[in-house]
Amino acid sequence: MQKQLNTERAYSTKELCSIFQIHKSTVRRWVIDGTLPAPIKLGRSTRFLKSEIDQIIQAKKDERVI
Repeated sequence: MQKQLNTERAYSTKELCSIFQIHKSTVRRWVIDGTLPAPIKLGRSTRFLKSEIDQIIQAKKDERVI
């Protein structure tokens, strides 16, 4: 029986830029100021965990005043 790996979806900086319609320099600035969580570095690749990005989006949705 094979053990299944529990891998989570992770976004690249380019994917994050597309999702939020922002420039990659904005992604870096948001990481520095704490708006986005620190990314995971895999070699030369930078990845942002989908679950953490989803939490940020949900928190912003909850903050809205209608």
